Amino acid sequence: MHKKKGVCVLSTGGTGGHVLPCVALATELHNIGWEVLIFTDIRGLKYLDKSSNVYSIELVKISSETASRRKRLMDLFYQLPLGALLSGKILFQKKPKFVIGFGGVSTLPILLMSVLLRVPLFIQEQNAVLGRVNRFFQMFSKKVFCHFSNTLFLDPKISLNTGNPIRNTVLKKSCSQYLEPGPWPTTLLVLGGSQGANLLSEVLPKCIQTLSKKTKERLTVFHQARKNDMSKVLAAYREMDLRVCVQPFFEDVERLMSEAQLIICRAGSNTLADISIVGRPAILVPLKHAKDDHQLHNARLFAEQGGALVVEESPSLVEELSEKLRLVLKSPSKTRTMAEKALKTGKPDASKDIIKTIEVFLGEKE
Repeated sequence: MHKKKGVCVLSTGGTGGHVLPCVALATELHNIGWEVLIFTDIRGLKYLDKSSNVYSIELVKISSETASRRKRLMDLFYQLPLGALLSGKILFQKKPKFVIGFGGVSTLPILLMSVLLRVPLFIQEQNAVLGRVNRFFQMFSKKVFCHFSNTLFLDPKISLNTGNPIRNTVLKKSCSQYLEPGPWPTTLLVLGGSQGANLLSEVLPKCIQTLSKKTKERLTVFHQARKNDMSKVLAAYREMDLRVCVQPFFEDVERLMSEAQLIICRAGSNTLADISIVGRPAILVPLKHAKDDHQLHNARLFAEQGGALVVEESPSLVEELSEKLRLVLKSPSKTRTMAEKALKTGKPDASKDIIKTIEVFLGEKE
């Protein structure tokens, strides 16, 4: 049993891309003796375990990003001061040794109170573009931990390229043996991410339709689709007589990644980080309307390392994606090289490196 080190606060927005690295880091902190308190908004709760003994949860009532811009601004006008008062009260009572912000508008009141109460602040940025809240608070931060070394708007003097914290279930699949596509069963994994999955549901069946009869006979598709798209996607695949599993969420996505010959997905940083740990080739279709176009930046930086191909959203998406899909499935040596290059970009020690840096800072401070 580790001796108790004190309380720390992790503050995260509500998307899977924010919450999953937060939970991965919380687990590592708990394992070495920290008491962890996670602040998130209503959307973030679905990624958290309310009965967890690893962390406790505090809800921040900040309007969801899906509301209209005008309504959001009106809501924020009273939600932010209220959120700051409530989180300030908890910070004052709990006296955390440090606060880490993972980005998202709902982290604003907590980060603000950590600055006012002089609690050491750290930031973890998952994407290739520093998010807006993180961008503002970077000037108050001791360190900004990032996944991509050339993240836009990042102050190089205080940044550290640690990678994104990775969940243990994914780390267990690190370096899984890769079997390239060949004259044997081939598994294709399609991931839409927590936003923008409906485009892939629309185009993927059309792309697979263009493959040869022989390729289709060997294919098994695991496709993550939104609930209201599921029956339509399933019907499209069934028409081609494919072996297919369509789900709104895969509990064991890391196992499916490790068994896949190819992954087709959006370019959320969390998905890319997981792919780089398992080491699989990917075709990335970045979400066009992502904030600050961060998915396109993520995809390009990831593809530069050689582990993925990028197809941007355009009127000719089906043709371009079909062409890339055929190319990859027909080139075993190319897919093997892509898998190896993806694996080389993985940063499995992100959580340990982040904690070590923070504890060194706290040690020096004391």
